[in-house]
Amino acid sequence: MEENKALMAVVVIQSIYAGYFVLTKLAFDVGMNTFVFVFYRQAAATLFLAPISFFFLIRKTAAAPPLSLSIFVKIFMLSLFGITMSLDVVGVALKYSSASLGAATSNTLPVITFFLAVLFRMEKVNIKTSPGIMKIAGVVLCIGGVATIAFYRGPLLQILMHHHLININHLSDQQLLIQHQIPDTKTWIKGVFLMLLSNITWALWLVLQ
Repeated sequence: MEENKALMAVVVIQSIYAGYFVLTKLAFDVGMNTFVFVFYRQAAATLFLAPISFFFLIRKTAAAPPLSLSIFVKIFMLSLFGITMSLDVVGVALKYSSASLGAATSNTLPVITFFLAVLFRMEKVNIKTSPGIMKIAGVVLCIGGVATIAFYRGPLLQILMHHHLININHLSDQQLLIQHQIPDTKTWIKGVFLMLLSNITWALWLVLQ
């Protein structure tokens, strides 16, 4: 039962990621500024999480350690160059690529985190043992799958183009042309590079915590 819960949690998380990338890509295609989008997302998260954090803080029996200037600066820099930079970069990457690429490359996050953990000597790999071999095999399989999706682009699907959620009827001819335009190879490669850079900053944020 516990194994099924873990599996369901993974499926739910991946579904949320997929929905996030699709809706974000749609917002960018109709003219939403990527940096404004990140600002509103972070502001909404702050308003939602701040009361919850304060509630658990006042219920905590142990005294919290004092927040020194050094710790405050570290938290600020970690937030700025971690998840915030990752969201800014992934927003630009989505404009250069597609939601499918974003959802696919997000699966490289555990691999990149693993590499950084090994680099910082927080994780060990012994290729002479079964767990070590399985880790390496998982890394190769993940990278191979992401590379396949990253460098192969299929035809444009227009099944849901006239759905009311997408609502393209109000767009100008120029906006429709931009929305239906498939990025060229150079632009697509930029999107792939920025997507990987976003995951690197996200993984570094996780490791440094």
